[in-house]
Amino acid sequence: MTQDIQRKSPIKLLIVDDSWVLRKVLRGTISQRDDIEIIGEATNGIEALGLILDLKPDVILLDMEMPTMDGMTTLQHLMIHTPTPTVMLSSLSKRGTTRCFDALKYGAVDFVSKNSFFQGMDGAAHSKLVVSKIFSAAKIVVHSIDPMQQNNACIALSNEYGKVVFCEDCGTRQIVGNVSPGVGTVKCQKCGDTVPLHLDKRHRRMNYITVIGAGESGYANLLKIIPALDPEMGGALCVMVRDKIEHIESFVKYLDSISDLEVTLGHSGATLEGGCCYVFSGLNNVTLSPYSGNYTLQIDQVDREESIGNFGAIDSLMISSASLLNGRVTGILLSGSSTDGIKGMECILKENGTCFVLNPAHCFHKTMIEGPMGRYDLQDDLDENSLAVEIQKCHFANKENIITA
Repeated sequence: MTQDIQRKSPIKLLIVDDSWVLRKVLRGTISQRDDIEIIGEATNGIEALGLILDLKPDVILLDMEMPTMDGMTTLQHLMIHTPTPTVMLSSLSKRGTTRCFDALKYGAVDFVSKNSFFQGMDGAAHSKLVVSKIFSAAKIVVHSIDPMQQNNACIALSNEYGKVVFCEDCGTRQIVGNVSPGVGTVKCQKCGDTVPLHLDKRHRRMNYITVIGAGESGYANLLKIIPALDPEMGGALCVMVRDKIEHIESFVKYLDSISDLEVTLGHSGATLEGGCCYVFSGLNNVTLSPYSGNYTLQIDQVDREESIGNFGAIDSLMISSASLLNGRVTGILLSGSSTDGIKGMECILKENGTCFVLNPAHCFHKTMIEGPMGRYDLQDDLDENSLAVEIQKCHFANKENIITA
């Protein structure tokens, strides 16, 4: 279900920014093209919301900092009532800032730093960047954001499988169904010992791994998937993002603050823990190694970013995971502009693991998912909510298995 159908009419663009100078710069860039049409301009969020209802733009360039109603408030109203692909403009939000991730969480598909319009970048290069983002945004299908929809689906799944707990005294495994709020313990069915329901992460079994690969444009997808996951589903997540380490570090802090899973930056020598999400930069080569019945991370830095094109960081992580855990691995690819991940998915499938790709209509860049989707005949209609549910299905189904490295 690809969305890359040739458009027969220009992309209808709405520009929302209180800066007359910036709007003039954008008009100068876009007026030279016949495949993008500026159908309106607004100076604040209230004006913009009115124009959106009347003009029905295909893409919106939306400033974050405006009088009367700022861009973030406008974005939230927009995504609830009239969801439209939106690229944010800001002099404050550079890649890796909290404001940037807020915008992506609330539904923006990408952002552009306003500073680069006036300093530090060649005019032709910046025009090309803005136009490319407009075209990528026009190919994305966005839906009304219901904050409860994703969580409800995953909570229902958690209740279906129940909570699996182990008695620390005799080791008996037991599945606990729905319990009353505030109940923190149950009695072991075998020895009668008290078993806590809310286990410390150290006692969560590391019996399954999901490896997720994405490019820079995959941040928005991850912000919808990871916070929806239940840490009690068992196993661990390893997320590889092809971006610079400083951006990854900022993202990890933000994602951890909005997720129930513990989200951490992966470090060489660390032991994989159940209920945790480990995030890595695609500029590193990451593999798993068995050690004392567990799995540890081995991370080698890559000196030159250019080498990543042939290095296959996502491939390497997926292949390493599949070779050690066999069928107890799920591989997922999200939005990205590289072809990394094809070989990794092939290895996972050969080991009887499971693979998914994000619906191309939800990918800002589709290159990463197109190859595996066609080559391995993967399902192509899963949005972020559906992927979160599929991840939990795989983890819960394997939660009772006890494995060692």
